[in-house]
Parts: sequence; structure tokens; C-alpha cells
Amino acid sequence: MKIHKFKYKLSSGAKAFHCGPAYHKKIRGFKYTKGVWGKFFYYFIYFGIWCGIFLSIVLLYLALTLPNIEHITNKTRKPSITIVDRNNQKITSINDIYGETVDVETLPSHVWQAVIAVEDKRFYSHFGIDIKGLFRAIANNIVRKRSPQGGSTITQQLAKNVFLSSERSLSRKIQEVMITLWLEHKFTKDQILSLYLNRVSLVGGKYGIANASEVLFNKSVYDINIAEAAILAGMLKAPTRLNPMNNKEASLSRAKVVLSLMKEQNYINNSQYEEALKYNYVNPNNKHNQIRYFIDYTLNEMNSLVSDVSKDVVIYTTLDNNIQKTAENIAKTYMENNGEKYNFSQIASVVMDVEGNILAMIGGKNYTESQFNRTNQMKRQPGSVFKPFVYLTALEKGFKPNDMFDDKLSSIDNWTPRNHDEKYTGPITMADALEKSVNTVPVQIAKQIGLRSIILMARKLGLIDKISNDYTIILGTSETTLLDLTSAYATFANKGYGVIPHSIIKITDANGNIIYERSGSGVGKLLSNQEVENMNYMLRRVIEGGTGANANIKGTYICGKTGTSQNNRDAWFIGYSPKYIAGIWIGNDNNESMSNASYGGTIPAKIFKAIMSYVITTDN
Repeated sequence: MKIHKFKYKLSSGAKAFHCGPAYHKKIRGFKYTKGVWGKFFYYFIYFGIWCGIFLSIVLLYLALTLPNIEHITNKTRKPSITIVDRNNQKITSINDIYGETVDVETLPSHVWQAVIAVEDKRFYSHFGIDIKGLFRAIANNIVRKRSPQGGSTITQQLAKNVFLSSERSLSRKIQEVMITLWLEHKFTKDQILSLYLNRVSLVGGKYGIANASEVLFNKSVYDINIAEAAILAGMLKAPTRLNPMNNKEASLSRAKVVLSLMKEQNYINNSQYEEALKYNYVNPNNKHNQIRYFIDYTLNEMNSLVSDVSKDVVIYTTLDNNIQKTAENIAKTYMENNGEKYNFSQIASVVMDVEGNILAMIGGKNYTESQFNRTNQMKRQPGSVFKPFVYLTALEKGFKPNDMFDDKLSSIDNWTPRNHDEKYTGPITMADALEKSVNTVPVQIAKQIGLRSIILMARKLGLIDKISNDYTIILGTSETTLLDLTSAYATFANKGYGVIPHSIIKITDANGNIIYERSGSGVGKLLSNQEVENMNYMLRRVIEGGTGANANIKGTYICGKTGTSQNNRDAWFIGYSPKYIAGIWIGNDNNESMSNASYGGTIPAKIFKAIMSYVITTDN
């Protein structure tokens, strides 16, 4: 019998496929019928079978490569770092630390209801995937052309946050669905919600809604009110942007949306809603947030001392919390009372003892607004605060405090500096010249001893930043930091021994085993006893009757120097008692000039006196 055949080309280069007989033929249990629709049906089934096989293989692979979801209740975290002050009082704990474990059954109802209302209102009715919510999101994203919206349920978010990365891919989404269904099968709804609330990260890398409550409101999550619960729930959308510490207005606006949803879903009544709308967030850390400059400094120091922190550690620091708080309050008062008047917007200060232990550090007006630490990260022209290094070099070369100079215009390398008041007194001793902050005498000294010797002296005392090979540096034009200047002056108070400023006494593990412990200042004798005695005599005169008179503390031996940079951009005072050293700077971040009344002998000297008076009083 003659068999009729036909040829159908599958694709270019593909092998011809032959079928017959004329009417029908059974292939793998399916009946193939001659004609266009018969061909389509056959290839549709054929293609579907292979797609099913391929999909099964993919799903099997994704299932085999799922993370270990049996250990969801186990807590894993990075090592914690606990920082304490010199009196062993806790300052803070940082890193990926889990807070108090909360349970939906014991939480105030408005806490978890706020989360449900804004994140997944059908949480207790769906099977892990909210089909209705998913289609609503698609409609908003595509049909209505609105801003992109997600359709993820709380269970899906838990699956993603705990087990998966934030990668956007089809395979990750499939795994998310698998884990979601597993979670819904394995746990009750209350357990899933509890896990979610304990694993969500809202502030500073810390996990759990309990941690967030402590940081944002300084209270237990069991004590927060409806408005505060709404703030926490609202942050889930964008934790950083909607953090009330960073953006109070945006956070409260989002909280109002949450409150409206809670009312709409009958979680709160109208009176509760109206009362919650009156809430005004006050950052509990604003009163003491400058301490975070010290914390950042300490963490940087720890990183230079300990290469690998693989377990919980405790850092014992040099900070005196009472001095820190006092310095903060003094700086705040002077800023509020004088900032606008004298046109300065920042105050920085550092207090240390003669061994280099940093007792207090204020890196700026407000850490929340700017984390830039103006004690050690900002470099500015020190002005006349640099002059003692010129005079010290002269003393090293054999000059004496009572050596005579002529206060008159004097040029060097085509540069002719003038005194601040444009007045010149003629014959004057070296001590008098420093006391009155005369500009002409340091120029004459530099002519005799050479610029290189002055630069070497400054470097010996710790001013290691690049110092310009330019005679203008003798009046303080080469930029440096407040911390370096303060530690350099500490050498005068420390009988000629150099110090390295530091914030860490020791580091231990959680069991008290020592990982690192500091011993000594790390710098030997830099100045002779005679040089130190002469410098103390000269800098004491600055306080007794010179430009630093506002820093004088009755009955206390205080030495120091004022400094003002060009065009009144920076004002400084660095001073010391026999046991403590403090450095003060005021100015503007944008280098804008302050008023003509703003110089080192005014506000900085007064701030120094206020802080040092407290330090000395509490030490007695």
C-alpha cells in the first residue's frame, strides 16, 4: 500500500519531520489529525511536555539550593561591641544585635495591628500569597500607570529578609514562594508575625522592633503608644528615609497614613485616631548625641588595634561621662547665646589628661545633622595658636624669654606681616611678644633660626600633617586639626613628655579575657626641663595679662594661647592646667568669616574656662 507523506519544516537547519498515514496516527498516547489545527495541537502538546519536564528540573534545582529553613528560630548575628566609660558605665552597644524577643500574644495589640494594617491587611486570611493584593498591585503598576507597588505579604517579606538576598531575579522569586508556602505550613500566623517583628531591621543595623523602640523612643516596645506604633510600622517601607531621627516630617506623615488605615480597618476608634494625630516626636538622643563623635573615634581606634573581631567584645574607654555632658551643655549654651551674634555655627572641643586619655569630645553642633568630626577630621589654619612652636624652637636654640626684640615692621621673603591692631611698641621681650600675640617678633626669630628648624619642632610635637615650606606658617597658615594641636600642647603640661591622644584603655571579650590593653603614653621625653619651664612661664603670662585673660581661673595655674585665622574664619584657644588640657575651636563649615569680635580670646577662651573649671573642681 502506498503511504502518503508530507514534510513540515520545524525551523531553519532543523531536521525534516515525517508523519503518515494520511488520516491519523497515535503518538505517545495522543491522536494526531491531518490538517493545520491537527499539526498545531500535536506540537502544542509536544512542546508542553518538554516545558513541563524543564520546569520540573528547574523547580527541583531551586528546591535543592534553598537555604536551611529548618533553623529559622535560631538567632545568628555579628559580634556585638559594648562600649563603657572610664567608670565602667555602659555608653552603648552596637552591631547587628537582636533586641528583646517579642511575642504577638503578649504585645500590646496596637503594635502588631499597625503593622498588619499597613503591610498586609489580609494576613490572617491568605495562605502566604495574597492573590487579591497581587492583582491590585499589578493594576496600579501597569493598568493605572501609578508608582510601582509591591504585592508581597508579611510571610513573603519574612522569607526574603531571613533567607534570601535582595537580588531581583525570577529564580529568587520562585524560591521566595517556596519558602513562603513552607513557613505557612510549618508555623501559625501568630508565630510568623512574631518572627517577622523580631527579624525586621529598622535602625542602625539592629534587628527587631524592640530594638527600634529603645533607640527611637528610649522605651520598651511594650510601653509605646498608638502613634509610636504607627511610626514603627510606617518605617517598614523605607527604614532610613522614614526614620524620625533623620526626617521627622516624612516619618510623621507616613505615620498618619498608618493611623488612617488602622481606623479604616477598625483597629482603633475615632477618638484614638484623633488623639494619635496630636503626637509630636521628640528625639530622646538629641540632648546627648555629641557623644557619638567619641563613639565613632573609638571604633576607628579599635579597628587599628584589633584586626579581627569575631566574638563579642567590651571596649573600656577613657571617656568621663560627667565631663562629656558638662562640655556638651556649655557648648550648647554658648552656641545658642552667641552663634548668631558672632556668626559662627559650629563648636568643637576636646578634653584630655596629661597622659593623652580623651575625657570628652565634641565634634560639632549636632551629630544627627552632621557626622563630620571637627576635632580630628577637620583641618584649619591655627593662627597664633601655632606661635608657641616658633618660640619653643628659639628656646631650644638658646634664646631666653627676656631676650629683646624690636616690634616694628619686618619683611622676610617679600612678606611683611602686620600686628593685628596696626600698633608697634618698639623694644619688647620675647615673653611680652607672645603675651600680646605680636606678629613682628616671630618673623624676626624665624630669620635667625631658620624655617626648617621650626617645621621640625612642630613635627616632633605631633603636627605631622604637611607643613608648607613657607614663612607664613609662623603665623599659623598651615592647616592642622584641633586634636593634634591639643595633644601638642599636652607636652608642655606633661613635663616635656609627648603624648598620643587615645580613647581606649583595654578591650576584652565577653568573659573578661584581655584582647588588648594600653600601657604608657607611647612617646618619650621630647623637651628639656628648662624648655618646658620657660614655655610654661611664657604661656602663663598670656593668661595673666595677655590675650587669654578670659580663660583665667582664679586660684588655678592655667597656661594657654589664643589664635585667630585670616579673615576671622577660625577662632581657637588651647590651654592646660598641671593635669588637664583642653582645646576649643569655633567657626563655620563653609569657611565663612565670623564677626570682628570673634577671636580666640573671646568665645573660645570663655568656653575653655567654663569646661576646665568643672574638670578641676570635680578632680579636687
